[in-house]
Amino acid sequence: MKIKVFRFKNASENSDKNTVFENILFSTCILCFVVLIIVQVVLVVPSFRSALNITDKSIGLPLNGDEYLYDQGQITIKMMGEEPDPSVRVLINGDNVTQFDNTEMTLNVRDGDVVEIDGSQSFAGHIVRVESTTTNIDGKCKNALVNIEKNIKTLVKVRIK
Repeated sequence: MKIKVFRFKNASENSDKNTVFENILFSTCILCFVVLIIVQVVLVVPSFRSALNITDKSIGLPLNGDEYLYDQGQITIKMMGEEPDPSVRVLINGDNVTQFDNTEMTLNVRDGDVVEIDGSQSFAGHIVRVESTTTNIDGKCKNALVNIEKNIKTLVKVRIK
């Protein structure tokens, strides 16, 4: 089986200038396509790439968490009552962060964090309040109040200015 990609015509047949131009254009397209494939193979294969000493500035070190992407703030929450209840837990975005060993504690939060109070293990009802916030946290978050009785309730959704 023979496959003809293109054929050159005799000099007597090449009298038409359009045919010559078409042959040159077709040959150029085939050559560019072959060069493109070769360059892509060289860039993908690591052994060829290292031999060319091509440094890609987009390859860098990954961030160690989100600390550079989002502003942080602090909120102080207080359990209203006389003594703390260690069975009451504080959740941030659904993750257990701490428990109420003291009646008052400070939490580091980011924009969009949801602070919840989990009283499902507690035998008594409690009232938890946002006592204070840093200045970069929206004022609506301050003085938020939640009454928990053997359930999980959202205390506040943090908004940073």
